[in-house]
Amino acid sequence: MQLLYSTSKALDKWLKAELPTLEGTQKGRNTIVSDANTFSWQLHLIDNSYRSSHKTVIATEAHSRFTCFLPVYAPLSLAELNQQLSMQWQQLLVEMIRANQLLPNSDAVLLLSQLDELQFDIRWAKNTDLSINGHITDAALWVTQTLEEQRLDAMPLALADDLAIYLNGQVKRIKQRKEKFIPLDRLFEYCQSITQHDDGIAPEIKSNDALPANVLKFSDYKK
Repeated sequence: MQLLYSTSKALDKWLKAELPTLEGTQKGRNTIVSDANTFSWQLHLIDNSYRSSHKTVIATEAHSRFTCFLPVYAPLSLAELNQQLSMQWQQLLVEMIRANQLLPNSDAVLLLSQLDELQFDIRWAKNTDLSINGHITDAALWVTQTLEEQRLDAMPLALADDLAIYLNGQVKRIKQRKEKFIPLDRLFEYCQSITQHDDGIAPEIKSNDALPANVLKFSDYKK
């Protein structure tokens, strides 16, 4: 199964990664999906305030619009960014599962273990999914306004988690498809499906879409 990180131009420039642009019907603005073949995240970088050295990476999952925040101060390697984001969203998801009593504690711990053991073919590309970008813009406003109100330059991890927990429990809408859903519920169901099958495939989420050949493979990237 592939793990696709679709990064905005702002994040790509800050990382100095020079990632390839995701090819498709709208070069650099393609829709990304999480399905039987690919687990996709849209990533963006914002300044906590105007030209601040303190920044926040916003990561939003394509199927659920589940969002997490990663406070950063200096550019990371792709390996470091993947590791920190994976840890952030997995722990946040399990914390919300426990708080909302979606699973007994022992089963929540088991799910976290299963997620950690998944083997992904990690791909990176420069791309902005415009259908997800609106959710990221809203999340960015929450970050900057909250920090301004609390007179903070840096985003404490506890505050990042609190904001994410609030946003992921709210009803989201996809106007084009007239859908309403809660990000926590959608990501929970998706993660259950990909961890309960030995082949790592979610049978109820199917797509024949394949990633373009120019998407950067994590195994080929040398930082």
